[in-house]
Amino acid sequence: MAGLDIRKLDYPVYEGIGLLKFPNCLENAGQTIQNIKDLKLGPDSVILATFPRSGTHWVYEITHMLLTKKAEYATKSREAVYLEGLPDLGPLQSYNHIVSTHLPFQWLPQQHLETGGKIIHVIRNPKDVAVSLYKFADSCDGIPENTFEEFFFEYFLKNKVMFGGWFNYNKAFIRESEVRKDQIIMLQYEKLQRNTIGELKRLAKFLDVKDADQLFPEIAEKCGFDNLKAADERVRNDSTMAEIIKSMNLKKIPTLYRKGKVGDWKNYFTVAMNETFDKIYADNMKNVAVDIDFV
Repeated sequence: MAGLDIRKLDYPVYEGIGLLKFPNCLENAGQTIQNIKDLKLGPDSVILATFPRSGTHWVYEITHMLLTKKAEYATKSREAVYLEGLPDLGPLQSYNHIVSTHLPFQWLPQQHLETGGKIIHVIRNPKDVAVSLYKFADSCDGIPENTFEEFFFEYFLKNKVMFGGWFNYNKAFIRESEVRKDQIIMLQYEKLQRNTIGELKRLAKFLDVKDADQLFPEIAEKCGFDNLKAADERVRNDSTMAEIIKSMNLKKIPTLYRKGKVGDWKNYFTVAMNETFDKIYADNMKNVAVDIDFV
């Protein structure tokens, strides 16, 4: 059976965790991770840490606008500061803006962790993540022979997808946020969509961005899904994005912005799938301080 199983495909694996097929990861995954851990970002840098398909580009643009105090899209795409996707981290040495990663907590730049550098962790309903991840992989020919149900049961629920799987990835960040309250903020995708202004205020306070209240409505509008999707052409035409697509030998450019809806999982889950997931979720997330909005 074809699929995203890192044990069957030629995805690079380091310490039992699958990575994407970036040339630097394929050539030497261990060295790539060590280079990231050794990276010395600037004192005002912010790490955006997300499991794939959890609103990465959305929060990247929001954070950029807050940090610059301008409701203008970033001229540098998220892919240009995507830690594990870059063959050369030199340009990010002493970098004082937002960088992005899907890497698990233990592989983040160590100096950033030790000096209290800010981290934004975004978490999304795993049911919607599973659907979005399946559709995303399908959009770049990642899982051509799998039905969603096969992908869900055989890969997603068994943590055979990239970056350690949804449960392992997010539990680590949640637990770290409990002891690093001033260093890590957790944004929930559903709350950010439902109460955008309120969450923008909370994020601005965390980032120590002052006197930006007048910008919140404009940022919320600019970062609305339809507007971001329209601005997607800029990202797709970005030279960094084009180089990444070429280097990974993808047959087509993946769809970054698909629907962005809360609750789309209901169109794909059977009753049996939902019941099975709820049991597995309860077992995996007991004693974890998070209240996912399963709308």
